[in-house]
Amino acid sequence: MTITQLQVFSKVIETGSFTKAGEMLNMSQSAVSHAIASLESELGVPLIIRDRKQGIILSNFGMRVLKPITEILNKISLIHQEATAEKGLDLGTIRIGSFPSTTARLLPKMIGTFKKLYPKIEVVLFEGTDHEVKEWIMNRVIDMGFIAKLQWDETMIPITKDKMVAVISKGHPLSGYMAIPVGKLAEAPFIMPSGGCELIIREIFEQSELSPIVLFHVRELTTILNMVQEGLGVTLLPGLALPDQLPDVEIRDLEPAVWRHIGLCCPSTEDISPAAQRFISLGQSLFQ
Repeated sequence: MTITQLQVFSKVIETGSFTKAGEMLNMSQSAVSHAIASLESELGVPLIIRDRKQGIILSNFGMRVLKPITEILNKISLIHQEATAEKGLDLGTIRIGSFPSTTARLLPKMIGTFKKLYPKIEVVLFEGTDHEVKEWIMNRVIDMGFIAKLQWDETMIPITKDKMVAVISKGHPLSGYMAIPVGKLAEAPFIMPSGGCELIIREIFEQSELSPIVLFHVRELTTILNMVQEGLGVTLLPGLALPDQLPDVEIRDLEPAVWRHIGLCCPSTEDISPAAQRFISLGQSLFQ
């Protein structure tokens, strides 16, 4: 079993393609196939199943060993980064998981500033829902990921905080409030965002021992705002998620005010690479 074989296996799973994996590793497709076949032959069990409909999928054994293989490759990458740091060079790769609002509002400035300071460090972005980012962290697919909670905790490296706001239609009965009590929102038809912040929204209501009257579960932000505009319900959203150009809706703070706290979470605080440490420090200096 060689490091190259493990790298090939990891890249095939990441890309879902022997051809794409070969392109990223500067290897021919036949060389990629040979590396996988040799690894499977040595282990005596299949790692990958080739399916005409689903493409490349992991065998049960492949699923079990993907995480330890990823950990091995991460350790090797960390050794290389430590060596380059010792030599005074700034090289390496950072894999970052993010949900849409941080991707749109925080990461452009963070990555742009970081690339100016460390142009030789590659930044790879994985965007998904809050749940997907947490899974990527747990499975060590990424080096760090953005998570959001109502309170700071020991799993988070603090970056910034973001006010939760109510969104209502023009002329809505609640538009007379400068800040809307959570209890009043619980009495109105509610549109629940299902793209990532649902757990935080439900926790806000639970803290007041209330439950929203959920009529719709909607993933796309534009659809949510258009439905609110048409008077189909009210909603709660993080301020960072709001677009610069809003439809014909009104925005109100909550009473009492509620903030979601945004931080970075790493699979292991002991294995943070020098490049990742630089990125975290930059984020804290830019937004805290």
